[in-house]
Amino acid sequence: MLRLGQIDYLNTQPLYHTLRRHLRGPVEVVKGVPTALSRALLADEVDLAPIPAIEAARHADQVVVLPNLSIASLGAVRTVLLFSWRPDPRELDGGTIAVSDQSATSVALLRVLCRERYGISAEFRSMPQDLEHMLSVAEAALLIGDTALVEAVRHRAFHRPALGPNAIARPYIFDLGDEWLKMTGLPFVFALWTARRDRLEAVESSGALQALLTAKEEGLAAIPEIARRYAPRLGLEPGTCAKYLRDLRYDLGPDELEGLMTFLRLALPHFEPANLEIAWSVV
Repeated sequence: MLRLGQIDYLNTQPLYHTLRRHLRGPVEVVKGVPTALSRALLADEVDLAPIPAIEAARHADQVVVLPNLSIASLGAVRTVLLFSWRPDPRELDGGTIAVSDQSATSVALLRVLCRERYGISAEFRSMPQDLEHMLSVAEAALLIGDTALVEAVRHRAFHRPALGPNAIARPYIFDLGDEWLKMTGLPFVFALWTARRDRLEAVESSGALQALLTAKEEGLAAIPEIARRYAPRLGLEPGTCAKYLRDLRYDLGPDELEGLMTFLRLALPHFEPANLEIAWSVV
């Protein structure tokens, strides 16, 4: 049986929309946030899953990357957002940033941006995604996934402790995909489809790669339907969800690979590109 990990966010829905009908044999689906699926893959609880790109690089001895599949953006991604009490991220120097405990790549991206783009140093505090609480204990908060999308659309006002007991304000919002594009001119790859090295035979016999590639094409053609079904879950308009999905990239072509390798060299001091193997033979 193939054990398949599924990130339970809107951004993965196009790949799962018709996937089951294309897989051969029984499949067990394990849902979770990106960091949880990464742990599950490394613990041999799933065979194949989309995981944070930086975790694929950190554990390149245990996993291989499937070709032509990613979750990426060229510019604004809308679901990796820094909500800040400061109008300029450079003003966060020496302060505290609360970061989501659901992502590894996004936190690493923010660290790279702080160092390379803003020239600042900040204390990062990992915690559950609760924007109101995060902004009550820190000067900025990093959210990812559906929560980030909803909070950006709602753009709520919160109590700002530094301005007094009754001060209410709306935070500034910075899209990290857009910040990366401004710094490098390249796409950013947030997640990669990866398989355990010791389970490649099971992945191959399930037809998983071709099934994912076929499902990706069918899912991208069905974005209006996917958005219409998923929007009530978030309390958003279907058009908002559809635009978000259309702006994402799901390929892993030359531009995405260049953006990925640029990020990994900046984020991981001892990263060797040759160690991140793409399993072109898994068909």
